Amino acid sequence: MSTRDLIEFYRARLDEEEAAVRDLIESAEPNIGEADLDELATRRTVLDMYEIAERNADERAPGLRLAVQYLAAHYGRHADYREEFRPGQ
Repeated sequence: MSTRDLIEFYRARLDEEEAAVRDLIESAEPNIGEADLDELATRRTVLDMYEIAERNADERAPGLRLAVQYLAAHYGRHADYREEFRPGQ
């Protein structure tokens, strides 16, 4: 599995989701949207930690990769999702 492809796929989905939440905040439900932004920030932190760990050959990289694979699996029906992104692949 390409680490870069997984990172780029998941980061793009987070960007799309964040844009949708920001639209929601501007148009209707700021309280709901703020909680969603907090969750997105948390998921981005896990992704960033994985990217840094991979770059530095950190021993935490395999565990973080698995976490990102599980988080990215949420987007399993997206046209750009690849089977190789699935946990355990």
